Amino acid sequence: MATHGHQHGPRGARRHARRSRRRQRYGRFLVRTAAGTLLPGLGLMAAGRRRIGGLLLGTTLLGAFTVVLLVILIPNRRLLAYGGDRSALLLVGVGLISVAAIWLMIALVSHRLLEPVGLPVRKRLGGVLTVTVAASLVVGPLTLAAHNVFTQRSLIGAISGGESLTAPEIADHNDPWADLSRLNLLLLGSDAGDGRTGDRPDTLIVASVDTDSGDTVMISVPRNLVGFEFPAGSPLHERYPDGFTGPGDPRDWMINAVYDFVPRDHADVFDGIDNPGADATKAAVEGALDIDLDYFVMVNLEGFQVLVDAIGGVTLDVPRDIPIGNKNKEDGTGCTEPRGYIKAGENQHLDGSQALWFARSRCGSDDNDRMVRQQYVLNAIAHQVDPQTMLTQYQSIATATRDIVETDIPEQLFPALIQLMFDVQDGAIETMPLTYDFFQTTMGSTSADPDYDILHEAVADAIGPKHRPSSGMSGASPRPTPS
Repeated sequence: MATHGHQHGPRGARRHARRSRRRQRYGRFLVRTAAGTLLPGLGLMAAGRRRIGGLLLGTTLLGAFTVVLLVILIPNRRLLAYGGDRSALLLVGVGLISVAAIWLMIALVSHRLLEPVGLPVRKRLGGVLTVTVAASLVVGPLTLAAHNVFTQRSLIGAISGGESLTAPEIADHNDPWADLSRLNLLLLGSDAGDGRTGDRPDTLIVASVDTDSGDTVMISVPRNLVGFEFPAGSPLHERYPDGFTGPGDPRDWMINAVYDFVPRDHADVFDGIDNPGADATKAAVEGALDIDLDYFVMVNLEGFQVLVDAIGGVTLDVPRDIPIGNKNKEDGTGCTEPRGYIKAGENQHLDGSQALWFARSRCGSDDNDRMVRQQYVLNAIAHQVDPQTMLTQYQSIATATRDIVETDIPEQLFPALIQLMFDVQDGAIETMPLTYDFFQTTMGSTSADPDYDILHEAVADAIGPKHRPSSGMSGASPRPTPS
């Protein structure tokens, strides 16, 4: 018995030592597999493929160093401006997908070379799990980034300009503001929804941006403005030589009626144009204010709340209780019962639905008060949206934007426009609402009977003289074709 015990002891010790070595080898295998997945080439070097492993590891480290160096050296605004360049986005997206695929392939090859021979199924699954978890830490973010890049590229293509009568053409889209002191944008809030017929704009705001400083003047145009003329020499001036006026319902001759009625009555003028209503409205506002409008941006107000929710809401000072969900009674005796109120108070954080009603609620106030509130909301959004929110909520913001925004801005201008929008955030924003008080004070009249000479002078004092001889709608030559 003693002899047998003596012989059994060494065998047990040897078996224990072998099991211990196998556990150590398996542990080293898992560690090397994880390291080789996180750092391409490291696993190959551990598996004895030192030359190719060292080359891949060096390439990876050099690539990472180059990316970090570019991020440090290139100003953030310029980097973000590439988010408006569809060609650059395509290259970046394809590059990210390629890097993710190559990274994953190297990880799988490294794992296969490092895996000890004869591992039981349970331990082989442990190795696969290690590769999967480690790869997800790298390939996951790369894939998500590529998805966002392609989403951004698709978004620009979806909302950017098509055929337009009124959009100017830029000679050099790399420096489009070289000969342009102010960029004048017409912001249109589409009034589709709520049982309304047509898409006549509920909101018309001119945003005139100083292209050097980003300082902006916002001019709210009353939707019931009447008696205006279209730009001299334009096809619409020929069709309406006495201005936009005529018999019938006076509401059909307000400036917000141009969107529906002018393209309907003069379809030949807008043959082949993507958004004839917006083009016609641009021409109307140009004539009414005697300014040059470069581009329009049209937002569906019913979808505006989705965009505000996507950026996390907006914080405003609410001067009084604002009713939600009511409207004027058809008999003119007042308003229907609201379903709630936005309570008065400072620094009130509003969600998308509340922000929409703050901007558009008409009962208990008038169009003048409403224009002031609309400018206030846009001003607040422009200053409060931040890059971190844009990154973390990007897919929601992109989806909302695709559904609610339309513009005639050509895609080649988006990089320069993105940089300019950062200047707008940093610059001063002045408001010029053309309210009842404005018309009474400046000309002793109302938007129903304005003195356009005085109005033109007031607008010129606010934003300067017209910055080009004419727009495409006028029939004269626009700026040169982009190179």
